[in-house]
Amino acid sequence: MASRHKPREDRDLAPVDVRPGDFSNLNDVMRIMEGAFPKTYGEGWNHHQCRSMLALPSAKLLIARRNDMICGFVISRQAADEEELLMIAVAPEYQNHGVGYLLLEQMFLIARADQVATIFLEMRANNPAVKLYTRFGFREIGLRKAYYTGPNMKKFDAITYKATVSDQTKEN
Repeated sequence: MASRHKPREDRDLAPVDVRPGDFSNLNDVMRIMEGAFPKTYGEGWNHHQCRSMLALPSAKLLIARRNDMICGFVISRQAADEEELLMIAVAPEYQNHGVGYLLLEQMFLIARADQVATIFLEMRANNPAVKLYTRFGFREIGLRKAYYTGPNMKKFDAITYKATVSDQTKEN
């Protein structure tokens, strides 16, 4: 069973509120995505892709708000007892302050309430977010060779991860 460590305390920052979002948050989602994802890998979505995904009945949007400013989000979708984490992003000025941790923590709590057993995600092999995901018990289960193209046309693998919801939520 993986253990999770709470993010460091930031006494100078206001608390973060995580709650469900909707289409009215789409402009903020796009603003955050624009700043959080380097264009070199083509990982960010466009407005149409986000709107189309959020229109699906199984899609979920969680937003993180600090001082009335949306500073991060998670987009996921559920199929039966599985959830797929499709996108998580935190505005650059709020990164490394526990916002991503709080978003994932809330996603796991909602998944458990929705009787989700397993959460999957896929990401670029050299993505530093792996540190956050492993704190939530995500383990590598698959590999897509040369899936992403980066700077100078360098290829990067895509790695698929899996976490068991019950292992994580009982630690709270």
